[in-house]
Amino acid sequence: MKRLLCVSFLFVCLVAPVLGALDFQVPEAVDMSGFGSFLVDQRIATLSGKAFPIDSVYGMVPRSDLVLKSATAGIGAPASGTVVYVQADAPVKTIFSFPSGGTVAILHPESYVSLISGLDARYAIKLAAHPQSAAGRGLVVKKGDMLLGGSGTGPYPQNVFGLRLFDAQNLRWVNPIFLASWVHDRTPPVIRAARLIPSGGTTHIDLSGLAAKDKRITCSQGNYRIYIDAFDTIIPDSSMYSAPYRFLVLLDGKSVIDNSFSAAKCTEGGLSFLENHGPSREAIGADGSYHVGTIALVHGEHDLQVQVSDYVGNTSMLKILIIVP
Repeated sequence: MKRLLCVSFLFVCLVAPVLGALDFQVPEAVDMSGFGSFLVDQRIATLSGKAFPIDSVYGMVPRSDLVLKSATAGIGAPASGTVVYVQADAPVKTIFSFPSGGTVAILHPESYVSLISGLDARYAIKLAAHPQSAAGRGLVVKKGDMLLGGSGTGPYPQNVFGLRLFDAQNLRWVNPIFLASWVHDRTPPVIRAARLIPSGGTTHIDLSGLAAKDKRITCSQGNYRIYIDAFDTIIPDSSMYSAPYRFLVLLDGKSVIDNSFSAAKCTEGGLSFLENHGPSREAIGADGSYHVGTIALVHGEHDLQVQVSDYVGNTSMLKILIIVP
């Protein structure tokens, strides 16, 4: 299914006309959850003080979209382009590898495709029946044109929409957050926990609460996977939590892991986040933490520093002394 998604979009982009220079702007919203956030996360629902239903069909996987809460029952087109795909409310069986509800795909210059989800089913059907669409020429939309929604379709509640950006040349879903110039975020991410897990093992070495200077841990020589449980808010005073953007790990002052939610690559196994192998669920630990990479520890004392940054560079960190006998 995931391979079909990549191939289908590549075919569309090769045959559709290019309309000129790409001018893309994430529509302004009253609230937002970012690329990499969980599709289903009860912990986030608890933190936000609101009750969201748990959907056991899709599980806890990273999102490839921005989730935008609109002040109105519609969302503006992020850029001018040609409508190349329309679907009514189809939350389960679809050509996409994720639930999307009422959806429209718009082809832009340089083989980029934006996907706007959460649209009203009746509006999607109306778009599909448009004379230009029926003639096979594609319906041209302009940047800012209002796409109607509001009722909630697929996994999107009322007045909430999903926005994805696909790079068909490199076969990846791109994080569009940097195309939201209206966002002003001064709050750093929150690190709830950080853990080391020996490669091939299951024992957790908890790094939580070890930021004080006199804190240290002892562990055996070997390779360790690092999992970080962290969240960020993009909109000030938001009730919606987002994934952080960048994870940087320094060992004895040298960068050993530098990963970010810049994009999700399409691979044979599925979507790949944070350079994990597909499918995308491999980027998430059983406790909901992010698998950011692997480090090698040898005999001696080591200074480990974990830095977590958001989209504008606000940073939180943990510092730990590791002793390997």
